[in-house]
Order: sequence, then C-alpha cells, then structure tokens
Amino acid sequence: MRILIAGAGHGGLAAGAILAKAGHSVTVVEQKAREQLGHDWEDRFTFSVLTGLLGITENDLPPAIWRDRGDCTFVSPDGATHVDIHFDPNSRQRVMWRKPLLNLLLEHAEACGVSFLFETPVTAPLMNGRRVAGLHTKAGELEADLIIDAAGVFSPVRTNLPEELGVEKSPRRGDLFYARRVYYDRLPGVTAADIPFEVYLRHAGEQGLSWFCTNPDSVDVLIGRIDPLTDAQFDEHVSRFRAAHPWMGTQIVHGGQNGVIPVRRPLTRMTADGYAAVGDSAFMTTPMNGMGIDLSLRAGKLLAETVLAHPDCTAQELWIYNREFHRLYGGSTAKNAGLKSALLSLPAQDVDFLFAARVVESGDLAGGGQNVSVPALLGKLKRGLKNPSAFFAVVNGLMRGARAAKLYQRAPKEYDPDAIAQWSRSIERLDLPID
Repeated sequence: MRILIAGAGHGGLAAGAILAKAGHSVTVVEQKAREQLGHDWEDRFTFSVLTGLLGITENDLPPAIWRDRGDCTFVSPDGATHVDIHFDPNSRQRVMWRKPLLNLLLEHAEACGVSFLFETPVTAPLMNGRRVAGLHTKAGELEADLIIDAAGVFSPVRTNLPEELGVEKSPRRGDLFYARRVYYDRLPGVTAADIPFEVYLRHAGEQGLSWFCTNPDSVDVLIGRIDPLTDAQFDEHVSRFRAAHPWMGTQIVHGGQNGVIPVRRPLTRMTADGYAAVGDSAFMTTPMNGMGIDLSLRAGKLLAETVLAHPDCTAQELWIYNREFHRLYGGSTAKNAGLKSALLSLPAQDVDFLFAARVVESGDLAGGGQNVSVPALLGKLKRGLKNPSAFFAVVNGLMRGARAAKLYQRAPKEYDPDAIAQWSRSIERLDLPID
C-alpha cells in the first residue's frame, strides 16, 4: 500500500513508522527543510508514550533534552488570587525540547523505512470522486492509497476537502491561540517563587492566556491571544512580567517564534475515504493549555493499528480509528473546552470574582471541568451567589463540556453518514461562541 503523510507532525511520524515497518510504502511530504523543523521551545507529555513507540526506555533519553515538570499556579486577571495545582510526583509529565523530540521521531521513522520529501509544499488533496487519492504539491501530483493529514491547523489538505465529506474545515474565533514564546535569561542572585509555573487567564484583561515559567537557567514567557498578536501587545505584556519578576533578564536565549495553537475540542469527523487527520490537523490538544503531543502520538499509533487491520482505508474502515480516538481521548478534551470558552467569554472582573469566590477551583483548571457532580455544583452555588450571571455562565460552560464529553464517547459505532452528521451537529450545538 502506498501512503503519503502531509507534514512532518508528531502523530504522522508515529503512524508512518509503524506502517513502514510493517512493509508499506510511506513518504512524508513536508514544506520545510529538515533543519527548520521544530520550534526552539519545550513541551510536556508522557514520556512512556514516546519510548513505547521508539522501542527504548526512558533511561535511553539524553538528560540534556528533558527535565521534570514543576507545579503550577493559575492567576486571576487582577493578579489577586492564585489557584495552586500540585502534581503527583509519581505521575507528573516531563518536559522535552521540541527539536530533539522531532529528531528522535524523524530518525526512528527513517530507520523503519519512511521516505521524506522536504521543501515540497502540499497545496490540496487529489480527489478521485469522493475518495482522497493523493496530494497536489508544488512538485506535481502524488497518488496514494491513504493520505495521513499531519499538516497542522491550517492544513491545505483538510481545508480543501469537498464539503460533502463532512470534515470541518475552518476554525472559528476562539478555537486558536496566536502565541509568541520566548526564553529570557534568568538574573543571578534572585530567589524565584516556590511554584515556578504561573498561568494567567485573561492576562491584563485580554482574551487569551499567558504564562511565566521560572526555570533553573531561564525564564519562559508565552503570550497567547484568540486574535493575532501584535509586536506592541507582546512587548507590553513582557514589560508587565519583568516589572513583577525582578529575576527576568532581557537577553533571549531560546524561542522567539510565533505559533498558532488549537484550543478547542477535536474534530468530530476526521476521516473519509482514503483520508485521516492526526495532531493539530484534527485539533488534538487540551483546550486550557494547547498541549497536544500525547494525544498526537497516541492517535498516530491508533491510526496505524486501524490501517494494518483494515488496509482498504475506506470511510467505513477509517471510521474505526475516528470513533476509537473519541472514545478514548476526545471526551476529556471536549469537557475541557467548555470551561475554556466560558472563562474567555466573561469580562475580566467576573473571572476575578470566580477565582476569589472559589467557584473555579484547582480541579476545574487542572482537569478541565471535572467538578460537575451535584454536591460540587451546590458548593459552587453557595460561593457564587454574589455574582449570579458569572456563576451561571461558568456552570453552563462546565455542563456543556460534560455533555459534549459524553457525546464524544458515544460516537456512532457503525459507519452511517446520516447518523454521524446528526451526532456531529449535536456536539456543535454545545459549543459556546466567544464574543
């Protein structure tokens, strides 16, 4: 079987390695040169997912490319309330630099037999009726039996699919964070806070999220907004951080790149005849923070296993992957999205109240809205009555997220386009628009 992977994303590389090792012809078509791949920053994920794919142990990972994840505190827009989150030392995720991570996946894929076409932009899918039969690229047409879409948020494959395939093509306002991330030097002789990772919701009253993370040798700053970020906005927020954190230097030691990060539930439908999306192409991230490496790697493995068991790659067969991903992982991300949308839709002063009154607590922020039991909601009600509009807005977000999570886990078992379309619409009706 001939398989083309659009983009050198984490999930696509994971799937490609498994499929190539099983004897299939796999080629990654990537617009960038190899040395340009990967941002100069870190991300957290569960290392056992990576090492299981690579067939190594965690002890085989060079210590220079990773570190343990610290605890976290969420900060209200006015800065007055901090909600601390302490992670279990036995289960906390670790943090790895992106470029070495991507190199590990690239080298593993090559060792398994994957071929690469670098500096070859993909422009659109190549269609044969209702089946995705290849890729249009700047180098010409390439045909395949399966297209794995790992080309990112604005994938030219997904965004140019025919409407009748039912795959959502374009994100809405609030589905993405436009972010810039920079590592500054850390000044000597200054003791930092006990909890080094600070996450700011509605930072300076704006719709988005920022963070300030104190590392042993640097300070990691991210400014993310739901609308494109200007240089002036970034400089202003960095100045605020520097004024509040005297150990933050001015020299850039890593990063400086802009990124577009999905912060929404995953696509309800991410497969069609000859087509399957993974990673950012299918919006596989945790909406409260945009982390998605875990989900992408797991999705790549699940997709490869589905293809090996069902090599015709019809819409019916690939729906197995689509359904199983949602059953295993889609529900938790959908639950997270409801709270995120609610908090970004409220005025900053209402978010301040929700933090101060403990209507929004650590379990909500760390778990993306887990506290929806009757006792938990009654407790929130008692604390939130002084601002009923803000209280009911966040509870509405929590409940919508909980209902969406249940629907994701109940995706139609059999491939039935009408049933799938109805199921998708029922989830879309639960989405909260962000004004």
